Amino acid sequence: MRRAIISIRLIAGTALLAFMAALMPVYAQEAPKKAPAEDKKESAQPVEDIGGWRIKDFKPYIQAMRDLQKLSREYAENLLKVAVDEYSTGLDILEDMENEVAKIAVANKDKKNLNERWYWQEIDRRNQEARQIAKIRYDAKMKSVTYFTRAINKLDEVQFTEVRKDPKFVTFQSRLYQVYVSCQYDVQNLKPCIPILERYIALTDANSKDVWAYRYLSSCYGFMENMVGKFRLGSEEEMLKYKQLKNRNMLKATEIQYGIESPEYKHIQEIVEINEKKTERLNDFK
Repeated sequence: MRRAIISIRLIAGTALLAFMAALMPVYAQEAPKKAPAEDKKESAQPVEDIGGWRIKDFKPYIQAMRDLQKLSREYAENLLKVAVDEYSTGLDILEDMENEVAKIAVANKDKKNLNERWYWQEIDRRNQEARQIAKIRYDAKMKSVTYFTRAINKLDEVQFTEVRKDPKFVTFQSRLYQVYVSCQYDVQNLKPCIPILERYIALTDANSKDVWAYRYLSSCYGFMENMVGKFRLGSEEEMLKYKQLKNRNMLKATEIQYGIESPEYKHIQEIVEINEKKTERLNDFK
């Protein structure tokens, strides 16, 4: 019985092999007819996939390989788009703030304060209104700085040379630096303004002649000089460095606005010379 079963299996296996061998020529003839369907299936695959590679979700393990995509125009333009969106959001916050402040100012002006009997009550009310407006301005600028910072960080990631050298990119970068510094300065956060102002001045020839850049920069360096000297947040060498940078930028701002032969420039020059001589005399006693 067992031998009979084995014999049947052998016969069946032999018959199956013969059947498949007989079908091969027929399959080979029918294969070309299925080509259009196969082409259609291949065309339906995502563009990211190449042949049998499923690379859509591939992420290089090596950092150098990952950074190669940052050199493309597409990547740079996507970063620029995100930066513009962040910048626009920050500007919208500032614009909404100005509209709100304008409405409050009109409402305060038209308000009848019949309960005020004494002059000090009027002074107290005006001071309270000023504090309210100052808080609205402060909160809006602090919030907008967050978006401007994000925009600057995105621009720093752009490495495609043609995009970075595009005049529109440079103009946008300058405007972004301007509004960032203005807001940071207004909320008394002066230290972060210094590197951005230095970058702004070095960006274009026109920026290097912008009087407001040097006005802001001289104030920022003066603030750092005072912080180091008053609160002992650095060495005397650092304080001297900030003093010299403050004086240099103060002279530059005066030169651009009034001219090097103007009485205003000579006045500032005298102040700088007295200030530096005073520092030299103090150093002589050490």
